Amino acid sequence: MKKILISSCLLGENVKYNGGNNSIAENEFLQFLKKHNFLIPVCPEVDGGLSVPRSPVEIINNKAINTEGIDKTTEFINGANRALEQAIQYDVKMAIMKSKSPSCGKGLIYDGSFTKTLIKQNGISVKLLKKYNIKIFTENELEKAFNFWKTL
Repeated sequence: MKKILISSCLLGENVKYNGGNNSIAENEFLQFLKKHNFLIPVCPEVDGGLSVPRSPVEIINNKAINTEGIDKTTEFINGANRALEQAIQYDVKMAIMKSKSPSCGKGLIYDGSFTKTLIKQNGISVKLLKKYNIKIFTENELEKAFNFWKTL
């Protein structure tokens, strides 16, 4: 069976911008994957050089801008490249990423107004991973992820 990239915050790691996490680690599928060492945790934002905690970032005109107006695009791109390196190293075919994130979001991310308004777009890391034909799922699609994983 193949390895899976997963957003570290989903496994309970405190890498979220506010120092918290988005743990879904109690999920049976994830517990199985973790027990058998199939998961490769990544946090593109931290791996790209951002601190915890940090100011929230949203995508504005394809740039990662924080609430202070500071451009963090370089860190986001560096983190995306590190996630891709892990994916290539372990021949990853799928990833479970944090929905709505400016880095890991699939399909919907916040619009850059910092008002929790969503737009149809992928996060920076997801865009890169998809270019390499890595199938992306969010924490809201674990059943689909499980069914896809069984085909690998």
